[in-house]
Amino acid sequence: MRIVQISDIHVGSGLFDGKLLDAAIEETNSAGPDLVAVAGDLSMEGHRWEFEEAKRYLDRLECPNVVVGMGNHDAKSVGYRHFEDLFGMRSRSVTVPFAGGEAKVVSVDSTKPDLDDGEIGREYYAWIDEEFRGWDRGPKILVVHHHILAVPGTGRDVNILLDAGDVMAMLRELKVDLVLSGHRHVPYVWSISGVRIVHSGTVSSYRVRGTMPPSYNVIEFDEEAVRITLRQPGGGEEPLAEFSRHPVTSSKFHPALERYVRYEKLPF
Repeated sequence: MRIVQISDIHVGSGLFDGKLLDAAIEETNSAGPDLVAVAGDLSMEGHRWEFEEAKRYLDRLECPNVVVGMGNHDAKSVGYRHFEDLFGMRSRSVTVPFAGGEAKVVSVDSTKPDLDDGEIGREYYAWIDEEFRGWDRGPKILVVHHHILAVPGTGRDVNILLDAGDVMAMLRELKVDLVLSGHRHVPYVWSISGVRIVHSGTVSSYRVRGTMPPSYNVIEFDEEAVRITLRQPGGGEEPLAEFSRHPVTSSKFHPALERYVRYEKLPF
């Protein structure tokens, strides 16, 4: 399975560069991925024209499976109304076929209107559980804009998910394979308790930090390994991370999840 992970487009920023996004889209179409995951921040201020421009770019993607998530900048100025009009539901679940099976992809809106802080929220826990528990036809992938774990090289950490502990415990319980996030504009990968948390940089703006250029990620699964490559739009590429397909760990955690995080069945 091949995934292209894009985030933090930031149409509307004075540092947005459409040539970078053009290059990323052309390269993505050439790569022929099974899934393109866009992990939020399409806009800068949540204005409708910004979403419309972002959509004109993203509509050029030839991949049949494109999942677009909300970012904190998209929730400014009641921008979530425009997001819903142009991109559909802010949270959704899809199955993505690939040569070795099917992936379950759950995209969750972690934003709060006009706030940089993010939160999954207890109202989503039962739904996430329902979607992932028992899935055995391929990888389980969560797309969420805000980061669950702090990202190095981004300065003093801010805006981590307010309920990061509960969410991380739930993802370990459900054996989620990948979490695809953006937000901090720095590509980085954590592997913890079998959950691989993959952050992408800003694909098409110069709102970068430190030495990291505008970039996006290409993720490839096979039976043996997961390989993640950092790509600069129109530029070079370099390895970002590589893992065994199935986590190798001797650690065990015995108390049941409900000792820490409890949620009821879906009410519908």
